[in-house]
Amino acid sequence: MALTTQPFIARAPGRICLLGDNVDLIEKPVLAAAISAFLSIAIQKRNDDRIILIAEDIDFKEEFRLGDEMPLVSPLKYLEAVYHRLQSYITTGFEATINSQIPVSAGMSSSTALCIAFIRALSQTFEIPLTTAEIAELSYLVERENLNIECGRMDQYAIAYGGVTFINTGPTPGVEPISIDSLPIVVADTQDTHDTQQLQEWLQDRLRVRDKVLIDSLLRVVDLVEQGKAALLRGDLETLGELMNQQQIEENIMGTATERLNIFCKTAMDAGAWGAKQMGAGGGGCAVVLCPPEKKITIQAALAALGAPAWTFEIYHNPSK
Repeated sequence: MALTTQPFIARAPGRICLLGDNVDLIEKPVLAAAISAFLSIAIQKRNDDRIILIAEDIDFKEEFRLGDEMPLVSPLKYLEAVYHRLQSYITTGFEATINSQIPVSAGMSSSTALCIAFIRALSQTFEIPLTTAEIAELSYLVERENLNIECGRMDQYAIAYGGVTFINTGPTPGVEPISIDSLPIVVADTQDTHDTQQLQEWLQDRLRVRDKVLIDSLLRVVDLVEQGKAALLRGDLETLGELMNQQQIEENIMGTATERLNIFCKTAMDAGAWGAKQMGAGGGGCAVVLCPPEKKITIQAALAALGAPAWTFEIYHNPSK
């Protein structure tokens, strides 16, 4: 029998952005929250040098050996890149099986959750001493440097820390937890297809040429983030919702909104929401809606009637913190 240990299960949550999507590209603060949708990885050591990665959700399996150079082109390139970063600590082969509840390409950062869960799995299995901040930054470096993804730091720090967080995404990152146990939110997937990496590259290209429309809009969103933090700290969810609405106006100015995203936001507001906005880089994916608690079920039904999945999530707090 090649497997030599009982499986250790590491997991990471998805995340929603309450305010500040894309402002991490200019290294400004964001408001984010980890949610109760998880990606899990079960890992076991082997008594040989074989590494086996199994993604049950997409029916994909990959095998290689310790020391192999990986081209980082497979569906599991995030895992390959993490392995490349940590391989000096890895002394035996292992088998890792991935399962995910997080919708893919929906703005909930399933790829970053995969990266962070795998870092946690390897650090536990091979006794690699990593703090929460180091896990988050390593995930950022994997995506930015190994995989050449034009990302900021919001996803990595929101997922690694859990809970509701105000995140400084600059060169010296910092996370300020906001003490909130739950938020009345609904997330609805428009099912508009989009390429997150392509969108991020498009935005970065515009930033490099100092696109005034984009920069001015992003800076207005930065101000909304600061106002949103103040609203959360005083428990004023109605004001937070209005700030979300204002960000959606900015998304249209930036050119990252779609007609269907706008329809989802309007439908939520017509059903009684406090606020609604898109999530992620734009061009499709999910809308996040902040609801009066008594209207949550009605709003979820109104969004589901548009012919796409709509979910309610709890805020996920990292038990290790």
